[in-house]
Amino acid sequence: MTFRETVGRRLLLLVACLATVVVLGSWDNQREIERVLEHGYATTAQITGAQFQRSMPFALDGWWPRLVEQGLSIDLSWQGKDGRPRAHKKVPVTEGFARTIISSDQVKLITLPVRVQDDDRAVPVVIADSAPRLASLQSWLKISGYIATFAWATIAAMGIWRWRRGVSPTIASPPATVDMPRRLLFGLLAVVVGVIVAFYGWSAGEQSEEAAAGVVDTTAEIIGINETPSKAGTSATYSVQLAWKDDQGAVHHYGPLSISEAFWKTITDNGRLAVRQTRVRIPADSQARPSIPADRPDPGWQARLGLISGLVLAVAGLGLLVSALWRMRRLKL
Repeated sequence: MTFRETVGRRLLLLVACLATVVVLGSWDNQREIERVLEHGYATTAQITGAQFQRSMPFALDGWWPRLVEQGLSIDLSWQGKDGRPRAHKKVPVTEGFARTIISSDQVKLITLPVRVQDDDRAVPVVIADSAPRLASLQSWLKISGYIATFAWATIAAMGIWRWRRGVSPTIASPPATVDMPRRLLFGLLAVVVGVIVAFYGWSAGEQSEEAAAGVVDTTAEIIGINETPSKAGTSATYSVQLAWKDDQGAVHHYGPLSISEAFWKTITDNGRLAVRQTRVRIPADSQARPSIPADRPDPGWQARLGLISGLVLAVAGLGLLVSALWRMRRLKL
């Protein structure tokens, strides 16, 4: 096996292991959220702190490691059913929800409706962020699953190919005729998997985070708007306060709800509210975050990661195919 093949195999093994860890961590987080939503009790929790998780996406609940798949996590404290104060650190929140609790670069230390269990390992679930979080975990499961499958399949194919050809690890370099079909196979696999991952990342960015079953379309009043000017290293943020009536005539309020700059410009004139109503989609859980169909949501960074990694994988596969075909033409195979 050549030095290049050895390095490539080790890189593939590293990618396969990391993707597998993400798959297992996302599955465990999804299972934990569903368990707390089903068996936990509703209460209010105080935000006591927050931290960015990009450089260290892990947490320890006692001795049990946990993947923190979101870019921001918050620390919560609440009063347990037994009257004892309880707390849990590094509770992940989605990008959309994070915009509602961050002002400039500071997290608002507010109270939130949550579902919890009086168990040191059970991670609290922020009710308003539960549906987007589950949708985000589904994205992580699919994207990392595709990458892990491709990496492990490629490693297995490399081993099988060398075994069938009877290539010993001590041989410095395989013949060119042996290398060509292998390049074609890996190139084709990379193109197919890359296109699938890129398409999923694109489609995940296209759909709203709340595109779940049970949503109700209605008209909401825009009762307030807010603009946070940009500061050094940050861009301006925009939000609205909404109010609407349900089928029984009860009035519901929600806000601040983060919106894009493009939608801000359509409802304001020189910073003043010009449009008083908008269509909204209300989830079955009245406490969950509503969405505005006219405001195209910003895709999560995991969707952008899937799109970029898929395109890179597809381009690399095309490079392998072109290289193999060009080599075969020179050798007149």
